[in-house]
Amino acid sequence: MNPIVRTIYRSNVWAFPVFVLVFCAANGLFVKDRIPSNQILLASLLFAIYYNWVYYVVLNVYRGGRKKRIIAGVALVILLLTIEPTLEFLIYTCFPSMDVYFDKYMLEKDYVHDISEFRQRWITALLVIFFAVIIRLAFRLNRNKTIEAEESKKQKAKQDEEIKTLHDRLKARQLNTHFIENFVLIALHREKKQNKENVEMLTMLTDLMNYQLSMDNQQQTTNWQEEWDQVENLLQMAYYKDANFVYEWAHDDGIADLEMVIPHGLLLMPLENALKYGRNTAAWPLRMEFSRKDNRIYIRYTNYFDPVVRDRIKSTGKGFKLMETRIAAGAWPIILRKSEVDNLFWVDIEIAC
Repeated sequence: MNPIVRTIYRSNVWAFPVFVLVFCAANGLFVKDRIPSNQILLASLLFAIYYNWVYYVVLNVYRGGRKKRIIAGVALVILLLTIEPTLEFLIYTCFPSMDVYFDKYMLEKDYVHDISEFRQRWITALLVIFFAVIIRLAFRLNRNKTIEAEESKKQKAKQDEEIKTLHDRLKARQLNTHFIENFVLIALHREKKQNKENVEMLTMLTDLMNYQLSMDNQQQTTNWQEEWDQVENLLQMAYYKDANFVYEWAHDDGIADLEMVIPHGLLLMPLENALKYGRNTAAWPLRMEFSRKDNRIYIRYTNYFDPVVRDRIKSTGKGFKLMETRIAAGAWPIILRKSEVDNLFWVDIEIAC
């Protein structure tokens, strides 16, 4: 759309010519005594002004934040307090001085201004404007939703293709993680949630898969903050996949912003394992604890599992071995432990920094 046309469209300047056309059409079709054009133009101008006023109030009450809603409320109060005296001055004092009479009986000597009839007329006009605004906003919001839905579909289709490509690359390089495998199948075919949220999750998934592909078979490192971000993404994706997913994450202040390098996947690998095997419900939540003491970082992942369910899940069992090999190959000052008692499984990571 042309910028000038778009500005006029959004500012509702078009309301004036629209009201002119409507009143001219009504003048030709329904009125016996033709109304002068100067009356039509002034009436259209008044309708356009109050249309924009009501439009501003309704739009900000519906879509604005707290501050804008307060301003809109003040604007509404000012409108209701000023509309009658303003219109009374214009119609009965200002316009007659310009030889424009909205009431043809005003020229009669015995004319008496009926305030109740006048009030009924401006209230009716204001209600017409209000319903016109509601119809306009409904049309606008519906159009915006349609455009957004179409854009989301196009973006989702593009992401679907990209995710399938990344998924194939992960499989070919044997880097496909347990959780990503399951999430890909669900995310690509899930339509219960709104398109916008689905697109956001697919964007996270693409980011995570690209992150996994950045790791090769040699020693690969990453920044602590970058790995932390992927942990947060994975947790959001887990909740999206299952609304009953529950986790508890406790960490010391400032630990999310550590300036250090770690082996790629050190924080993600235990989480992926917990997402694959753990129950992760309110009664059996996934727990993550990050703390720092005496130049050492202590991390513990704890999750409960169902032994029968876990035995049914296919796994190569190479995740921990690969991480241990990576740590040993780089001589990292990191200790990685895993333990299991009954239906409780935990991973401990100790990092000297």
